[in-house]
Amino acid sequence: MNNIPYIDILILAMVAIFIINRLRNTLGKKTGNEHDIANKFSRGKSDLKESSPDKVSKSSVDQIKLEESKHIFHENPGISSELSKIHKIDPSFKVDDFIVGAKKAFEYIIEKYSDENIKPLEKLLSADIFKMFSKQINNRAKKKENLDVSIIGIKEAEIEDVSLKSNNVASIKVKFSSEQVQVIKNDKGRIISGDGNQILSIVESWFFSKDLKRNDPNWVLDKIEESNWYLKF
Repeated sequence: MNNIPYIDILILAMVAIFIINRLRNTLGKKTGNEHDIANKFSRGKSDLKESSPDKVSKSSVDQIKLEESKHIFHENPGISSELSKIHKIDPSFKVDDFIVGAKKAFEYIIEKYSDENIKPLEKLLSADIFKMFSKQINNRAKKKENLDVSIIGIKEAEIEDVSLKSNNVASIKVKFSSEQVQVIKNDKGRIISGDGNQILSIVESWFFSKDLKRNDPNWVLDKIEESNWYLKF
């Protein structure tokens, strides 16, 4: 240090002071973007209002009611009221799920009936419907005829009526609009009635019932109204 000339020390000191001032000006300078950056990380704190426990509770209740209303909604107020009663007894009941199940039952029951194999339908049919199906199948067997029904598609499945009895047995009437091909064949497989190339538009109403206090999830077909001709043979 003693070997360094005094003038050199002075020059180094001036350079150091210059560098410090430059750093201070650069690092301490505001760009105008500080507020925007802060907002991105604090967004929600100022925009979202804190709710009191009472308000949160009321909001939650309203949300639950809204969700429940979706499950029992129907454009007919009377039907909605009856669906609401069913939902209160059986909270698992949902209209959308019921309609999906009704469509599957419609296709499955007609398929088995057409195949003359109704044994698997015992839990899906009332005793009267099962007896009627058996009688019709036996009548065709005596004539040596076979029914062949193909469902092309279900265009609509709509709840037409709902009732709830005092014994907690619910009944729901569903109108099905479907497209089908229906023919009757003799024992040689020849078509003797109907047209295998003709698609028919079929409209009929099925009644499904269920004891809401029982654990059985199945709805039972207990009545067919405006039945199509294939149920009359």
